[in-house]
Amino acid sequence: MEHETDLLVDDVHSPKHGHPSVLFYNLIALSLFIITFAEVAVLYPPINTMGEYFKVILLVVLSLVKFAVVVAFFMHLFYDASLLTFLFGMGMVIGVGTVAALIQVMPAAEHPLQPTPQPAEGVETPAEHAFHERVELWRQRAFS
Repeated sequence: MEHETDLLVDDVHSPKHGHPSVLFYNLIALSLFIITFAEVAVLYPPINTMGEYFKVILLVVLSLVKFAVVVAFFMHLFYDASLLTFLFGMGMVIGVGTVAALIQVMPAAEHPLQPTPQPAEGVETPAEHAFHERVELWRQRAFS
């Protein structure tokens, strides 16, 4: 007589269908640790002295690889139907495309990778000029 719990067992997750071992998942976790270490290393020399665009591209590539590994193995999409993998991947492609398009349409002065221009020495910015005018107005009122 079959037990009721035997009917609820999913045969897809049985060892005969080729699911990896615990050692394989430990290797995946180690590779994710190494990728994360590389992402943090971008903040420190010698990588942080490289060009801004190189660092951004490196971080995007590392993030996409990490995303793909997590989705494929820890969310088990590697073993599911190809349609599900395609649909989930298309969400990522749309997201990356949206971010890339938004970065391109931002004005140059507000671009996150664009350095802010420094005013020439001895030249007041409009904000400094307005501040000095208010201080002078206050002095005139206070001491008259």
